[in-house]
Amino acid sequence: MKQLIRILLLSILLLSCSKKVKYIDKEAKINIVPLPKSINLIDPGKHILLSKKIKVFINFKDNKNLYDLISNDFKKLSYSNSFELVTNKNMSNLSLEIDKELNDEEYEISIHNKIIIKGGSLNALKMARSTLLQLSVNDKGRMTFPILTIKDNPDAGYRGLLIDLARKWHSAETIYKLIDLASFYKVNYLQFHLTDDQLFTFPSENFPKLQTTDNHYTKEELSSFVNYAYQRGVIIIPEIDVPGHSMQFVKKYPEIFSTTSPEKKHEDLFGGKLEFTNVLNIGKEDVYTSLEKLFVEVMDTFHTSPYFHLGADEANLKIIVDDPYVKNFMKKNKLGNDIHELYRYFIVRMNNFFKSKGKQMFIWEGFSRNGKIEIPKDIIVFEFESLYNLPNHLVEDGYKLVNTSWMPLYIVRSGNSDPNVLPLKWGPEKIYDWNMWKWENWWHKSSAYKNPIQLNRNKNVIGAQMCSWEQTDESEIPSIRKRLPPFMERIWNFDKKDGLDEFLKKVNKTDIILSKIIKDNRQDSLLVGFNITNDGKGNPIIEVLDN
Repeated sequence: MKQLIRILLLSILLLSCSKKVKYIDKEAKINIVPLPKSINLIDPGKHILLSKKIKVFINFKDNKNLYDLISNDFKKLSYSNSFELVTNKNMSNLSLEIDKELNDEEYEISIHNKIIIKGGSLNALKMARSTLLQLSVNDKGRMTFPILTIKDNPDAGYRGLLIDLARKWHSAETIYKLIDLASFYKVNYLQFHLTDDQLFTFPSENFPKLQTTDNHYTKEELSSFVNYAYQRGVIIIPEIDVPGHSMQFVKKYPEIFSTTSPEKKHEDLFGGKLEFTNVLNIGKEDVYTSLEKLFVEVMDTFHTSPYFHLGADEANLKIIVDDPYVKNFMKKNKLGNDIHELYRYFIVRMNNFFKSKGKQMFIWEGFSRNGKIEIPKDIIVFEFESLYNLPNHLVEDGYKLVNTSWMPLYIVRSGNSDPNVLPLKWGPEKIYDWNMWKWENWWHKSSAYKNPIQLNRNKNVIGAQMCSWEQTDESEIPSIRKRLPPFMERIWNFDKKDGLDEFLKKVNKTDIILSKIIKDNRQDSLLVGFNITNDGKGNPIIEVLDN
């Protein structure tokens, strides 16, 4: 009898809830970027009009962060709806559930008389929330959604965006906006380029002189970025660029990191004059122990990241080749006379250190295919220039790659009129025509210069990353906001689902929602950049291109 009464009460409850559901006539225009794998419009001419109070049910204990994330994001879109977290699923009109039968990054959305979201993990639910934001339509201040079902998951596991904080310092306000931008388009890894010849933005307690005065972050700020990103499904990966791009180390602590003649003038790999040595003296044992102390600090701060990016690119080893420390170190460790073997030793030793700390090491393409010391296959290589090592060779040799092709994935040097400092950035149509197994370069020395390197689809290419270099704080958001969506579309869906014009229409719609979330509607001119050819004598011919 008691059981019958409970069933009757539950039926009355459900019936009373169903009476509150309202629908309005509204044509469904689906603008979601990246486009989901499957969309089924149940009633294309109707939307559900959510009640003024949205009751949210989340089926796991640690639900406060996700609830706060969703409710705060929708409040930014100027809806009059209020939110309440409830413990009874039957009382909710928005429920979010982890379903272990789904894959880790797979999610499903069902919108009929209520909104039901299921995800294979917490991060899948966070990605589904981005889709829900893009689906929402404002009707006189009330939240409406088309009647549909969605099934979705990404094709690429690694979906990255790099921000260069070491050449042009960025305000905390801009970094928070960048995190929101990344999350909105389902980027799951945000790389911070923290150090370079110009700036050292990490505040080390062991090496306090390293940080650049007035152009560094506190550990409290960095921890806030890490936690803010993690709440939104984004992992921040730290990069400390060594042994090249390391002038700040040498200038601030020459007694540890310098050669015996730090005042000697040098050139970088591209013939540019250096005010100071910018390569660490990796023939000193103190360099290794000091780096390890620093790296522990960095790992503790970026605690959510399973990865650490060592950089390891563009090191002009000629700077250190004649140093007596280097010669003695190479002799002691039986490295022969080739300075590149010391460079390979450095990479292997650093990799062993990170593995001992439970981290996986990333590096930029920098080591050659040939060498006596084998570079471990558990290092993930970010292939960008197709100069030191080719992507097809790395795949053949068993390495896992992240595609960071210079063209069209680099956004570089905005608004500089110096002809020797070129603003190289490509438009959405060029990015949309790219694929994850394709490398191109504008530089005549690259193997991908005249003819792109196009690989067959291969699981060793685990993803791709868009890289924004040398952008000012003011130009960062405008430069990225319309270039990131086509990039994400091409790695979320390996096979194109829309033509370019139709896709860009969707981007323009989602961008309106993004502007409200980040409270920033500044736009870039989408200048393509420069088409650089060669006169046959090594001199570049530069043609300005515009959309």
